[in-house]
Amino acid sequence: MDLLFIHEAFPAQFGHVALELSRRYGWKCRFLVEDLSRCPTPTKAMLETLDIQRLPVSAEYRANRDLPWPQMYGRYLELCQATYAAVRARPEWKPDLVVAHGGCGAPTLFLPEVLTCPIVNYCEYYFALGRCDISYRIDLPPAEPAQFYPRCINAIVLASLVDCASGYSPTEWQRQSFPERFRPKIEVHFDGIDTELYRPRIVPRVIAGNAVPADTRIVTYVARGLESMRGFDQFMKVAQRIASERSQVLFVVVGSELTYYGWDKLHTGQPSFKQWVLSQGSYDLSRFVFIDHLFPEQLAELLCLSDLHLYLTVPFVLSWSMLDALASGCVVLASDVPPVREMIDHGRNGLVAPFFDTDSLAETALRVLNDPAAHRALGVAARDEMQAKYSLDVAIPQLKAYFERVAS
Repeated sequence: MDLLFIHEAFPAQFGHVALELSRRYGWKCRFLVEDLSRCPTPTKAMLETLDIQRLPVSAEYRANRDLPWPQMYGRYLELCQATYAAVRARPEWKPDLVVAHGGCGAPTLFLPEVLTCPIVNYCEYYFALGRCDISYRIDLPPAEPAQFYPRCINAIVLASLVDCASGYSPTEWQRQSFPERFRPKIEVHFDGIDTELYRPRIVPRVIAGNAVPADTRIVTYVARGLESMRGFDQFMKVAQRIASERSQVLFVVVGSELTYYGWDKLHTGQPSFKQWVLSQGSYDLSRFVFIDHLFPEQLAELLCLSDLHLYLTVPFVLSWSMLDALASGCVVLASDVPPVREMIDHGRNGLVAPFFDTDSLAETALRVLNDPAAHRALGVAARDEMQAKYSLDVAIPQLKAYFERVAS
C-alpha cells in the first residue's frame, strides 16, 4: 500500500501510525505537511523512515495564522489550492489512499481533480454550540468569538467530510460530537499508545537535574499549553490545597505558556494564562517545578515517578498525556467529563471528580497521597487496559484493515 498523509504538522496523529505501518507491513508512507511539530517531537526513526514533504504555502499565508474568524473559510480554500498544486506537481505520486486530518478541514477539496484514490478524513472533533469545549468555562467571561467560532470552523470540517470516502475518530465520544446524519460515515479507530515507551519501571528520582528525596510525593500535571481549557488554574488551586496539608509534595508541571484552544488573553489581559493564574494566588513556587517541554523519552521517565497524575480538562478531545499516564501505571485523577469517562471507570482504573469542585479534587488527591499503596491497583488496572485495548499492537492492525478496506 502507498499512503499519502496530509496534516498541518508532523508527526501529530499520523507520525507513529505511518512508522508502524512502514515497519510492520512495508507500506510506503508519504507526508505533505506545513510544519514540523514540537509537540510531539518527531523521532529519529520517523525522520529516517518516512518521506516528509513540506507544503509550499505562501509567506503571506504563514504570516496570517490568526485571521479573524469570518476569514477562516477563505484561508481553508487557499490551503486546498496549495495542496492541489503540490500534488499535481508530483505526477509520480500514485497513492492507493489519502489520509487527511480534518480538525480544521482536511485540505483535500480539489484532490479528486488530480488523484483517483479514495480519501479518508481523520474526524477529530466537531465543536459544540452549547456548553462544551470553548464555552464550558462559565466561571470566565465569555469571549466574543466563542459563539461564532464553532459554526465557522464546523463549516470547514463538513466541507472535507462530505467530500471524503470515509472518516474515522479515535474515540466514540469524538465520533458522537458530529451531527447524527454524518455518523454512519465515521468509524471509531484508536491510533495507538506506545506502551513499550510508556510503561511502569524503576527510574532515578531526578527531576530537572535535582534529586528528589524518597519521602517526597510527586504530583504531575502535563498539558500542551497551560490554559483554561486544560484546567491549569484549577490544578493550581488543588495543588495549593494539597501543599497546605502535606509538606513533602513536589508538583511537576509540564507545558508551554501558549494558549492553543480558546481566547485566554481576552479573559485575562495578561501575556499568558499561566502568569495570570500565578498572580491570582499566594503560591509557594518553591514547591513547583515548571518545565516548558519534554521529549517523549523524558516524559515517560517523569510519569514513572508520579505518585498522582492530575488531568483537568473541559469536555474536549483527550490529551495524549492522560493516556500516556494511564499506560505508565499512574494513578490518574481527572475531571469528571464524558470524554474522560470513556477511558476511566472511577474506582477501577482511575479516579474522577467534578471539574469545578476544588474541594472534592483536593480531598481525593490527598487520600491517594496519604496512602499510595492502597491506590496502586488503580494504576495496575489502567496499565492493563491501555495494553489490552489501546496499544500499538492492538490499534495498528485495526487501522491497517480499515485503510485496506477503504482503498479497495
